[in-house]
Amino acid sequence: MATFYGTANYSIDDKGRIVVPASMRVVRGRKSPLSTFVLLMGLGGCLWLYAEEDWKTFEERLGRMSMGRKSQRDFARAFLMDACKVAVDKQGRIPVPPSLIGRAGLGKDAVLHGQVGRIEIWAPDRFKESTVPVLDNMDALYDESLGDLV
Repeated sequence: MATFYGTANYSIDDKGRIVVPASMRVVRGRKSPLSTFVLLMGLGGCLWLYAEEDWKTFEERLGRMSMGRKSQRDFARAFLMDACKVAVDKQGRIPVPPSLIGRAGLGKDAVLHGQVGRIEIWAPDRFKESTVPVLDNMDALYDESLGDLV
């Protein structure tokens, strides 16, 4: 599994392309950098970018959902709407379709945030709104989320 760390600001060019930094494309144990990703609308208002081989695991879970349940059909349809495979060009950029730019509220700037198994792409204001309240409550959230690991 590819592991992504770090947070950085990048520009989105006039053609809707954004750089995926080399540090996020190089995966330990692989001879060549990642060149293909799956891009889709994530949760919380950001885009999710998965290494193609890691997306397959997620895709298998989606495939095991019961299509007999309307809520699961509706979720899968909405979740996968506008999902696409994207290739990294020679300058390290990926194209972001206009539909996903609009849904994520992206403008000229974006925050790329490594989230262990995926990269999140945020509009800077949404990223700040999402993280500031959490940063102010880290001790309690750590105890709730990971307290049993220590």
